[in-house]
Amino acid sequence: MAVNPVRVARPLAARLSRRTRGFTLTELLTVVGLIALIAALLLPVVGRVRATAAAAGCLAHLRQLGTAWTMYMAENRGRLPEYVGYHDAEVQWKESWPGIMERQKAKVNDLRCPAADEPSPSSGRRGYGTAVHAWTGKYDSPGQLKLNPQTYREGSYGYNGYLVAEMGAGAAGHKNYLSGLSKWATLPVLFDCAYADARPSNGQPSFPVRPPPDLSGQHVKPGDPEHWKFLLARHGRGINVYTADGSAAWVRLEDLYALSWKDGWAPYRLDLPIK
Repeated sequence: MAVNPVRVARPLAARLSRRTRGFTLTELLTVVGLIALIAALLLPVVGRVRATAAAAGCLAHLRQLGTAWTMYMAENRGRLPEYVGYHDAEVQWKESWPGIMERQKAKVNDLRCPAADEPSPSSGRRGYGTAVHAWTGKYDSPGQLKLNPQTYREGSYGYNGYLVAEMGAGAAGHKNYLSGLSKWATLPVLFDCAYADARPSNGQPSFPVRPPPDLSGQHVKPGDPEHWKFLLARHGRGINVYTADGSAAWVRLEDLYALSWKDGWAPYRLDLPIK
């Protein structure tokens, strides 16, 4: 039986024509929509992964700093660092807790939380940080954070201001040695903070301390209540804390006052803003 070449060629040409034609506008819009949908689903996941990685890196930094602090304490037979606020700028620079960290060979980058490693671009608020910005000594007076206009420190962590000799963490404020303090497992040493140190007022469960206006840290400035410095939504609704027993952990902001910031501390939970 003979095959008609015309009948074979026409279907083949039609098939080739269908295969080589471009996308229609509807098909292109469908593809773009699918890509946008996938991106919208993936972006929050990527954000959470980055936040988790930053929090883990922050804990690693705090453990490094905590190890340096523990080594210093061992070398000084458990005596707390001296209070240097009344000394000249050079002594404050060398003997304050950041200076101690440097002498113990802690890396400079360990002073920065990965979630807040860049200082605020604003020159206001005397260099205070926020939930997402580090503090800087650039705009501070000469002292523990600034040696001269060219030499200053930047970081994301604060030190418990009660843990200093002669002005220590005892109920009367005169404990000079760590051995004289109790509840090491809940005694904060270093923590995420908008400034280099904090000495929070206790208040009472029936008369709690005043909460900050929000948890961003953008409004914290010199003269504000000390506890506002660490009430920051930096790692979700919490911060990382290194305690005197050598451990570091994430603590919910509402539970920070349940820790024992000094001997005689009255613990209670905080009532804080939603954001």
